[in-house]
Amino acid sequence: MRKRSVWKIVGLAGLAGVAASGVAVVRSERRRRAYTPDDVRTRLHQRVAAIADVAPVVSLPAAQPERFRPVGRLAGKSSHYQAMDLLADNRPANWYDPGRSWSGDYLELLQGASLGEEITVLGALPEPPRQADKPAHTQNSSTRRALGAVGALRGRGSSRWGWGTRLAALGGLLVAGAALAIAGAWLFGRPSLSVGLSGEALIRLDLGGIGTHLTRIEATYAGKPLSLEHSAGGLVPAAKLSQGQAVEVTASAKSPSWLGWLLGNKVLSVTTTLHTPTATPSESVAFASAAGTVPVNFDHPVSVVEYAAPGGTTRVVRLDDPSSTVDLAVPSRVAGGQLVVYAAAQAWETLTPTPTTVTWFVSSAADGPIALADPSPGSMEAAPNAAVSLTFSEPVAEVLGSSKPTISPAVAGSWSQRGPNTLVFVPNGFGFGLGAQVTVSLRRTVNVVGPAGDTLTGASRSYSFTTTQGSVLRLEQLLAQLHYLPLDFVPAAGQQEPTTLSAQVASMSRPLAGQFVWRWGSTPASLEHDWTVGSDNLILQGALMDFESVTNPNYNGYTADDETVQQLADASTWESLIDAALHGQLDPDPYSYVYVSQDLPETLTLWEKGSVVLTSPANTGIPERPTANGTFPIYVRYTFNYMSGFNPDGSHYDDPVYWINYFNGGDAVHGFYRASYGWPQSLGCVELPISTAEVAFNELAIGDLVTVAN
Repeated sequence: MRKRSVWKIVGLAGLAGVAASGVAVVRSERRRRAYTPDDVRTRLHQRVAAIADVAPVVSLPAAQPERFRPVGRLAGKSSHYQAMDLLADNRPANWYDPGRSWSGDYLELLQGASLGEEITVLGALPEPPRQADKPAHTQNSSTRRALGAVGALRGRGSSRWGWGTRLAALGGLLVAGAALAIAGAWLFGRPSLSVGLSGEALIRLDLGGIGTHLTRIEATYAGKPLSLEHSAGGLVPAAKLSQGQAVEVTASAKSPSWLGWLLGNKVLSVTTTLHTPTATPSESVAFASAAGTVPVNFDHPVSVVEYAAPGGTTRVVRLDDPSSTVDLAVPSRVAGGQLVVYAAAQAWETLTPTPTTVTWFVSSAADGPIALADPSPGSMEAAPNAAVSLTFSEPVAEVLGSSKPTISPAVAGSWSQRGPNTLVFVPNGFGFGLGAQVTVSLRRTVNVVGPAGDTLTGASRSYSFTTTQGSVLRLEQLLAQLHYLPLDFVPAAGQQEPTTLSAQVASMSRPLAGQFVWRWGSTPASLEHDWTVGSDNLILQGALMDFESVTNPNYNGYTADDETVQQLADASTWESLIDAALHGQLDPDPYSYVYVSQDLPETLTLWEKGSVVLTSPANTGIPERPTANGTFPIYVRYTFNYMSGFNPDGSHYDDPVYWINYFNGGDAVHGFYRASYGWPQSLGCVELPISTAEVAFNELAIGDLVTVAN
């Protein structure tokens, strides 16, 4: 039998012993307390009659009641006796007091006798002797027998127990105490464990029971183990966690080994999922409580707040004690502005990934309410489809009533009210367009301020802003995405290509972060040389011409050849690009590149999708009409045409040519019959054998680049 089972049996036996002792004591006490005063009197009369000497009967004179002196001296020096009427049946109702105690060596029967009542006298007793000369024989034999009877009877109902009874009671009390201790340990010493969030820590552990100790604590975050550290109030992660994330916690605890025999050695385990707290501003409008200070309220106490005005310096506030209201510094000499706010509920959390914009005001101006406008008055950088937001220092209903501002140029869109102080207009589709001046008119004079607080217009009924031009970098990104460039664009981590029209239009002026990589490792160095990120370049110009020739049925190569990138990328081109990006319409033609070397023998090399697909002898211009060096996009193509003009000697020519690709004014790569190829013979064109020209023509397209070099 195991050790803890033996101890449990011993404990149960002890409990049984306690119960038996308790029963014996209770039964004895009940018997003692069961005697009423009348029962005691009756039994005393019986005992006295049985053992006492014959006593004389005395009649009291009717006129003289008598009170008896002490009737005997009892052995013992520290006994307590209840005053009782032992001998008389007739007594005054107020004589007997069962709650009265008598201490000392004498038992006094202070009994008041009725007139003419006969009393049994136990013997003539002397006065109680003084302490100094107390004789040992002051009681006669009849008195001693009577008092012995009294003592014998009281011994049954008295608390004066024998030594055996006392030892049994003492043992019972000790066993009872041990049993109570065991019961207390069983009831209140059992282990308990709870896991929850703490005010400042991630994990709070509550251990209950006598000596309960933690045996294991583990946490996982996003399926990976999470390292923990001790902190005030509990455990915190060793590395910062994102807000609102689930953390699974498993904890185990057990009782100390010395209580194992009673409570068992079972390990108590708890598994629960905790979520890291989140904190954001609870209000979008705040008012300065003093010059240069704006209290911002949060929906959860925060420990860290990071904020900045648009385009301003970032500031950080760290709190020792988390608070739901934090004072943020703002310029003291402006009427209002905006703050971009990030927050973290706990110091062991990262800041919110998405900021919250809080609009603040000092107070209404003397000449009317204040309106914070975004885009700012006079801005030149608004997106073509920028939403127009107006936040007033007073409720919209008080400032404008039921009317709405008007916008020029008029575009499709809708107004909505966001909170009591803010109106927002969202244009549809491509919004106001590129480079458009937009005017917002109000029906009441207001003071308009920009988000940075530095563009106060003063009291006015209108203000204006201008949308930006399209970004060259964004053009490159879109054309790379559609394979019109020999490069791919890879967005930076955390960014992805927009998938909605609104997001695409917004990105026209706000390109993505990322990098370009060449699609093929064998890209000719001369082609790579012509590439520049974010600015006009020949590769971009050729890609735009290629895209327009594919998507625009009215494409005119002669016009396009003279246009810059900005001219090529007009509003209609942007709309077509975005539509193609949203629908994944890639370049139907392979990317090709032509390199013409004027080193003898002159050659033409056609490179396509990373490989050389054609090499052929070629003729370039004679010294009097040389072929210009440089790189040029193909802008017009014909399968057959006549070329006419004048020779250097002034004679006229009108020659049939085949498979024509114009790339620089009147210069073209085409097929023309010659007796031989590989040296200058043309009037500026790059001539190929007609059959070879057909092969090249079928591999080339509008926008493909031609480089001539010597």
